[in-house]
Amino acid sequence: MWFIEPVEDENVDPILLEVYKQDLEKDGYIWNTNRAWSHRPEMISLWQPLLKSVRSHLRLRTYELVTIAAARAIGCVYCMLAHGAVLRKNGFSAQQVIDILVDYHHAGLSQEEVHMMDYATRISSDSNVINQEDVDFLLKDGLTKQQITDVALAAVLRNFISRFFSAMGADSDPELIAKEPELWTFLKDWTGIPS
Repeated sequence: MWFIEPVEDENVDPILLEVYKQDLEKDGYIWNTNRAWSHRPEMISLWQPLLKSVRSHLRLRTYELVTIAAARAIGCVYCMLAHGAVLRKNGFSAQQVIDILVDYHHAGLSQEEVHMMDYATRISSDSNVINQEDVDFLLKDGLTKQQITDVALAAVLRNFISRFFSAMGADSDPELIAKEPELWTFLKDWTGIPS
């Protein structure tokens, strides 16, 4: 439920209208995450290149696992659903994604992936608790300092954007829910990280 109703589609700024057209061509609907920018459309032209730059330095699987860890830590159902859907398109079953959301430590991921998700979770839960040990785990796993920086950036960007979407009241798109019924059944009543 929107807290701040987006500008009507026919009245949006041309910058955002182009993004809407891309959504329609690619997915057949306009994402609520893009409608959230409707009162500050110029911001999307700053956000998209920043996100693209960070994503371009990480493997898709790595980016998505780090992103879903950050979304999970802050409780963004929309982002867990959207990025769970990306994992689904890239070889994961719905059950595997659910297992990751329940407890990624026991979801069949590599040690390196678990450590990256731990790092993203700690950044998202309380970045002040990050210490050298967190980074050392990743260095021992073989990540470079640049790769660790990219993981941190991916987590921090997810915190920024997920919190913005939540502040606007952007709900999960009905079309996305329809595409991912198993994930939605698991996520629709999300109240926090399962114990």
